[in-house]
Amino acid sequence: MSLCVYAIVGRRFNRRLLIRVNGASGARVRSVNAGATSALVAECKGPLSPTVRALRGHDAVVRRIARVAPAVLPVRFGTLVDSDRSLVALLDAWSDDLEKALALVDRHCQMTLRLFALPGTTAPPAQSGPADKADEAPEAAALPGTSYLAGRARAHAVAQSAPELEPLREAFAPIVASERIARHDQGPLVLTAYHLIPRGAVATYRRLLRRHAAALQHRAVVSGPWPPYAFVPELRR
Repeated sequence: MSLCVYAIVGRRFNRRLLIRVNGASGARVRSVNAGATSALVAECKGPLSPTVRALRGHDAVVRRIARVAPAVLPVRFGTLVDSDRSLVALLDAWSDDLEKALALVDRHCQMTLRLFALPGTTAPPAQSGPADKADEAPEAAALPGTSYLAGRARAHAVAQSAPELEPLREAFAPIVASERIARHDQGPLVLTAYHLIPRGAVATYRRLLRRHAAALQHRAVVSGPWPPYAFVPELRR
């Protein structure tokens, strides 16, 4: 028997409210405590198959947890650990990153905004031009390691850029606490923006989007509120 991990939360929420929250297997969700954080888990027989039903069940549990926990970091579907002790060791090792992320998402939710190219238009991905690469060539030959890291940094900056969203920046500034961008190279989907906003600001977010959507020059589709899936830090075992 393994432990299926659903979410990481702070130690402040009322655990008694989890009595009716069951995992995908029907097992009751319980907390495993470590320092300033807790993991919410249920016993299960792994590995878990990523079927549509299982994925929706996992998300349903995370949503129930988000209703009772002021700060929640959803855990990827199918994350299994052997025991409470193993999980506590991981939480202790990740404590700094987890505490920072929990502070960021505290009493916040995620809105997902997708921009699609309008019919008859194309949206080539942003990239560096030939002149940039020519300027980099001498440096790459002399300092290949440094050049590689600099290239990765530039690629990350391009991937996180979203000039298409500029018409919304000023309007969204009072409510968007953090933003993650995923750009798409193929098809009509130009980019996906994940916006972290206060839980009580969903109606305001939608109203501002409707008011400024015409200035985007793209078709905007919004969904949410969601638990803050896009704001979970990268953690390595």
